[in-house]
Amino acid sequence: MTGLNPAKDTIMSIACIITTADLAPLDTEGFDAVIFHTPEQLSRMSEWCVKTHGESGLTQACLVSSTSAEEAATKLLAYIKHYIPEPGRALLAGNSIHADRAFLAIPPWNVILEHLHYRLFDVSAMKEMVRRWASDSVLMAAPRKELKHTARADVLESIQEAQYYKRFIEGMSLGIPGEY
Repeated sequence: MTGLNPAKDTIMSIACIITTADLAPLDTEGFDAVIFHTPEQLSRMSEWCVKTHGESGLTQACLVSSTSAEEAATKLLAYIKHYIPEPGRALLAGNSIHADRAFLAIPPWNVILEHLHYRLFDVSAMKEMVRRWASDSVLMAAPRKELKHTARADVLESIQEAQYYKRFIEGMSLGIPGEY
């Protein structure tokens, strides 16, 4: 995103990997698109975005992309419907997913949000529960993020982190000894 304000900022790249309820990817390639942006649009980015997206190559990729937001939204919706055709069934999931949801509420992305379930699966919320209610060792053993800040890398890291917390919860419910 060019920033965190959906009223004025825009999605620069978007990625999606559909998983089973057990967090196994159905398609490891997933969907990934870089959205065309004009130099003027990119000039309004925050200092953090200029630095981070410049270093990752995303800013340059947006300048040379031929994919419009409308085209990406249409293709992403088709990708989701390929695996989950029923409206209201697919969950939007990831870290701090409320921010992504806010951007998906803006046209042309809103068609995707309309197809998804109203509930969110927020991996960051799981992390905060562990931070507050489990031993420090549980959080310390969580997968480390590479902080690439690309859409695909963020999706893959969110899946990996959710899988870790799922195993932790399963261990608790099975009574497996450990530090909780």
